[in-house]
Formats: sequence, structure tokens, C-alpha cells
Amino acid sequence: MVRSSEVQNFLDTTQAAFDASGASDAARRVADRIFAATATGGAAALPSPAQQPACTYLDAALEGARSAGGPIAALADALAVLSAQLAWSQRPSGPEDETAFKDRHANAVVVGINGLETRSDLRIGISLMAPATRYPDHRHPPEEIYTVLSPGEWKQGVAGPWRSPGIGGFVHNTPNIVHAMRSTDMPLLAVWCLWIGDTA
Repeated sequence: MVRSSEVQNFLDTTQAAFDASGASDAARRVADRIFAATATGGAAALPSPAQQPACTYLDAALEGARSAGGPIAALADALAVLSAQLAWSQRPSGPEDETAFKDRHANAVVVGINGLETRSDLRIGISLMAPATRYPDHRHPPEEIYTVLSPGEWKQGVAGPWRSPGIGGFVHNTPNIVHAMRSTDMPLLAVWCLWIGDTA
């Protein structure tokens, strides 16, 4: 298939930003596998664009990312071009979700099921949260990496410590590890990549 230039630019800038993140060897192995797979495109898709209340924070989050310059600013620009095409959605409610959480977060898939390019071996997308919001503890079989575009904190394990990767930093979640994230006094914005090839 012929991939759109907007999606290709998003993938290229996501890879460049992760390469510059100081990622661990284990996280880099996941990234290498994911980005090598994207060299072969999936099927083009045209999901109906959709917005969520939390999307009102996207412009502020993108401006914060652009202030970092370099690969993160380039990724923010690529995301800004794609944002209106995306089907932003909310996490299906879980038993531990706070009532206020629903309208304070939004997720969008760029590559993968429900994304602009359909494929079953990986998913690449975006998470956005309003200030002072906590994403609930959760786990999933696919291994996951994040490229962080904003201030924010992540934790692993039910009682694990919170840490701040910083703008341009990375997060690596091993398969089935309990993890969560939370925003500070600014919106949280991050690009995530999941390898599903071994777990589909």
C-alpha cells in the first residue's frame, strides 16, 4: 500500500524522538522491532474523525512539546498535522476508574486497529490527559514503549514509585506489568507503541 506522507512523517519523527530518548537496551530492542515492522505498510483506513472533551488540551500540550526543540518539536508538528484525522476515544470504563476521569483523557490510534493504517502486529497511538489527572492502574500482554512529550509521571507495579521521564524521555512497560501515569499541573501527552505480534 502507499502510506500517506502525514502518517509516514509521524512514524519517522516518532522513531527519531525515541532514538534520542536515552532508552535502555531492552526498550530499544522493542523499538527496533516495531519500527522495522512499519517499513511494510498495512491497509489504509479512514476512521471517522472524532473529538473528546480532553482534546481541548491538545494545543497547549503541543506547544509545550515544541518548546523542547529538536526531535520532540518535530514529532509535535507531525502530530498536529494528523490530529484532526484521528478518531479520539476514551478508555472503556474499568472498575477502578474515577468518575471524573472519563472526560479528562483521550486516546487515538494512528497505526493499528481503528487507526489510519490497519494492521494486527502492532499499535502506535497517542494519549492525552488534562492536568491533575491519573490514568488507572492497568496491564496488558503486549510490550509497550512511550515517547514522552510533556511533563508527567509514570509508575510500574501496584505500589511502585512515581517517576518523571521528562520531555523527550521514554517509558518501557514489560508484558503484563501493572502500570499507570498521571499528569501534573500541565496536560500529559505521549506517543505509545505496542508490539502485538507475539500476543495476537
